[in-house]
Amino acid sequence: MELSDREKAGRRRGKGRRGIIMEDEIRERKAREREEVAELRRGLSEEYCRSADAEISSRILQHPYFQQADTIFCYISVEKEPDTKLLLESAWQMGKRVSVPRCIPGRERRMEAVEIRSFQDLGAGVLGIPEPKPGLPLVEKEEIDLALIPCISADRSGRRLGHGAGYYDRFLEGQRMRRFCLCYEKLLLDEISVDNHDIPMERVFSEDGVYPSFSAKGEDKQVENSGSFLSKLRRFFHRI
Repeated sequence: MELSDREKAGRRRGKGRRGIIMEDEIRERKAREREEVAELRRGLSEEYCRSADAEISSRILQHPYFQQADTIFCYISVEKEPDTKLLLESAWQMGKRVSVPRCIPGRERRMEAVEIRSFQDLGAGVLGIPEPKPGLPLVEKEEIDLALIPCISADRSGRRLGHGAGYYDRFLEGQRMRRFCLCYEKLLLDEISVDNHDIPMERVFSEDGVYPSFSAKGEDKQVENSGSFLSKLRRFFHRI
């Protein structure tokens, strides 16, 4: 398989055979981790996912970074990914500017942010994931305050495991936007293998918590979940 320019550059930075061997080892470990999580994902029930979706959405909606963000970037969820419908609807209701990914396949595997104002702005994407329809306005990455990123898995220190194409890592590279990753607790691993290209997440949200926890330092104060709010969330996910 031909290497991309980015992969070639990474190998040059590896400084010779030892660096190449290390990169190959990391790639193999990531492949094993993806296989492990794929097996775990197959065991997730619809009931579990709905309940976890409500808890994850609640934690994000109450987080000050989400509440304070003027412009967000959010993935469109597919099967057995933490659902983002309520997050998107809430963002519109709060008057936020909402952008979602559009992937541009090819050697560079680029991603761009496109503004949408309703789910009607979405159509079929080239990778089988709903994407913005043509003609909608682009959003500059520098304008994005908060990015909500999907994963195959993550760990509790903020390392993220993606599908391996690197779209999100390229998109996030060098940017100052806040980075939240959404992951079911049952799919978290103790430690994710990473290389120099992998962009760490500031927070990983699961139904059981927010990782890493900075409450001891006073950097992140967890807002108590409201029983009535969670009830509304659960009713919402049972309707869809």
